[in-house]
Amino acid sequence: MILTKKLSKHFFRFALMFSVLFSGQNIGHAEDQYSDDLIPIMTSNNTPSGIVSASSQWSGSHQPYNAFNDSANDYGWVTSEGIKSGWISYEFQTPQTISKYTLKSRNYNLSINENPRDWTFEAWDGSDWVVLDVRNNVTNWVLGEVKEYTFDNPNSYKTYRINISSNNDGAALSLGEIEMMSKNIQPQPEPEPEPEPTPTGDNALLVIKMISGLEKEFELTASEVQDFIDWYNDRADGRGKETYMFDKDFNKGPFTGRKDYVAFSKIQSFEVMEYTK
Repeated sequence: MILTKKLSKHFFRFALMFSVLFSGQNIGHAEDQYSDDLIPIMTSNNTPSGIVSASSQWSGSHQPYNAFNDSANDYGWVTSEGIKSGWISYEFQTPQTISKYTLKSRNYNLSINENPRDWTFEAWDGSDWVVLDVRNNVTNWVLGEVKEYTFDNPNSYKTYRINISSNNDGAALSLGEIEMMSKNIQPQPEPEPEPEPTPTGDNALLVIKMISGLEKEFELTASEVQDFIDWYNDRADGRGKETYMFDKDFNKGPFTGRKDYVAFSKIQSFEVMEYTK
């Protein structure tokens, strides 16, 4: 140990541990945010863009694109009479990463039992349909109600569909409106730097652990500790001298002065233990 002077003080430990690379921050996770509907207001099954398809339709007034026309009318999409299951899909022009969809019931008093009961939300990967979300026993529909569903999806696809295996025992299967959204990527907040320690005691014992495993100890005043911390922070930012000089005024022996030089690149960590005499 470099420090041989015995300390006869009452220590209280105000521990300040540093590593060469500062780390550690608390990052809160905000509630997930989603885009607006990514499907344009469709005026036909292929205009203004994309392609709408379905397993069947009741009549010309209930074509598949009616489920994507953002209209308050009661037409929507309806399957052929007596068909209580089916699918409806939308193909984007470019791949999209969908992780939320909404379903709106037709606002028509005879269609409440035509709403989906059991279904999967799927994406086409070029060879197979990939199931992204599964819903079962959805029976609590209200006329004109919008239901929202979210799920995890890290991949992008061009075509998505709702594949409905059963309705609520209506004469056919129907939907008033369908929307698809992506999750907004939240920017990662800049990590907050660790607060710089400010010595509060009159004196302190500075213990520096070197990469070699050697420990150096220095008994310093509060201002001397602050000078060292300022130098260390400057070097961490690429400023100042590579080495720090400690002027040791004890055990000089026959020498007029003793100086100890510590290189920043050789420091693994340091600890400050403050005390009052």
